[in-house]
Amino acid sequence: MIPSITGDTSTLFSTEPKDSLEELFDREREVGRLKESVNERLVLVLGLRRTGKSSLVLATLNSMNINYVYVDVRKVYDDVSKKVTVDKLIDELHSSLVSLSKKEKLKKALSELEISVESPLRIRVSKDTFRRVAIKIFDALNGLGKTVVAFDEAQYLRFSTVGLRPLLAYIYDHLKNITVILTGSEIGLLHDFAGLEDPNSELYGRYYKAIEVMPFTRETSEEFLRTGFKQLGADVDQRVIERAADELGGIVGWLVYFGKLYQEKGDAALDEVKEVGSRLVKKELDELFQKSPYYSHIMKAIAVTGNTRWKNVVDYLVAQTGKNLTNATISRDLNNLVKMGFIKKENGTYHIADPIVRYTLLEKY
Repeated sequence: MIPSITGDTSTLFSTEPKDSLEELFDREREVGRLKESVNERLVLVLGLRRTGKSSLVLATLNSMNINYVYVDVRKVYDDVSKKVTVDKLIDELHSSLVSLSKKEKLKKALSELEISVESPLRIRVSKDTFRRVAIKIFDALNGLGKTVVAFDEAQYLRFSTVGLRPLLAYIYDHLKNITVILTGSEIGLLHDFAGLEDPNSELYGRYYKAIEVMPFTRETSEEFLRTGFKQLGADVDQRVIERAADELGGIVGWLVYFGKLYQEKGDAALDEVKEVGSRLVKKELDELFQKSPYYSHIMKAIAVTGNTRWKNVVDYLVAQTGKNLTNATISRDLNNLVKMGFIKKENGTYHIADPIVRYTLLEKY
């Protein structure tokens, strides 16, 4: 999440997730693919953190005049317990159902479950009854006709206290009017959660559509900033725009924050974005580095050298730890970092796609 700044919310530099196509920029291809995919059973929307996946899904669904339920799984993930509890998941699902409460068929089905859509949810669901209640809710949604159920940042569902893959498999196999959309910034972990290539998973072998939301190109980043400043009636030097495009790497969340902050900070805005962004990223990295004693060294090696080969990572690890680690250990941690979206592997080299993550590693560690 990007820190919120109050002010006009009708421009490209709004820090809230976009919910209409008019607010999206240069995502026509992705919007077209998502509209086509709504008739499929399962859709994955993938991309780095802060590239606008949530905005893409919400804006596209709103443009289609289609029934949908949207669950932001980050809201129900508990940072302390590291769990997604049944109660919180049902609460979040319930709040999204409120928007569909005028559908009498859904309202009747939910009332039979003693779930009110006119007041805060009062029931509590145990692990044992969750599947039964959830199936009835999704059966009711299926009865509405074409309906999309979107789980944003769905990789967090792997922390659920109740198994969700059987439920998703039931929806896929039996509820033909429902399309499930799973978005994820930790792409490999989302695949691991869904288990689409795992013979032991209930979802193994199911057909799915994948849509990747890429960072903007350098040219598109500049055009995005020029358009946003034009909306605000601001005359910004091209050199400022070029520097921001260079240093923020096409990550739309950082570009939005820069554009918003420039109205207050002027030429100091870029450095401010990097500092505020690095504090946000450092919190993410501190949590990440608790999971392995070698993650920090691996990412620092890649941050220092840029496009980094295996040997560079090994040499850096040996120099920093004084240990001759096995290839299996290094490979495991590298693969995990790729799965979590913190590093990318292309043409045999590793790099950090988000420049604020790289900046944080170089400046804060």
